[in-house]
Amino acid sequence: MVCVFDKVCEEYEGKKVFLCAHSVGCYFAQQICEQREERVQRVFSLFPAIESIGLTPRGRQLWLMFQPGVRHTVAAVVDMIRWIFPIRVIHKMANLSQNLNADNSHLVVDKMLHGSCVNSVLSMAADEIRKIGTLNEDFYKQWGHKFVMYYGRNDNWVPIECFKKMKRVNTGGKVVLCENNISHAFVTSQSEEMALVMTEMLKDELHCELG
Repeated sequence: MVCVFDKVCEEYEGKKVFLCAHSVGCYFAQQICEQREERVQRVFSLFPAIESIGLTPRGRQLWLMFQPGVRHTVAAVVDMIRWIFPIRVIHKMANLSQNLNADNSHLVVDKMLHGSCVNSVLSMAADEIRKIGTLNEDFYKQWGHKFVMYYGRNDNWVPIECFKKMKRVNTGGKVVLCENNISHAFVTSQSEEMALVMTEMLKDELHCELG
């Protein structure tokens, strides 16, 4: 990830770099900032899953699904569903979900609802749970002023306790609690709402830079 960041910086030499990350992506943004802090002007961390995600309510609920034998079984079931049911039926089933809007349900069914994809996603999640441990408090005490951190009120991946802890640790940055009832998985149904929030945060930071 840092190598990709370096390539982008080479292409835009001398430009200020703003990073925007979501969920586990915030952990990668943290790592980039740790290694290239002189190049990073600001980091927007949305629903930051940056500590002990395997111990969160959602992590505990899904722990079994991430295990090798179980995730292979889940992947096989997904392929069986695609084999048994016509694609139009699967689309209708997906549209019944309250967690997906019409556009995203088609994306999930057509591009992601395949056994190989499901297995890869679950394998990646298992790896993330193993790697993301205790919060790096020293880092945020030193470089927290570069961060704008946006937490949800009812987030089973990033509980409210994480917000309270970060509020205590990162006294130099902006640690914000969502007031719009936006969910952790906003990309599936609330992308427009989150885009508006992100736009306002970006305007505020650019105004401060220009001011």
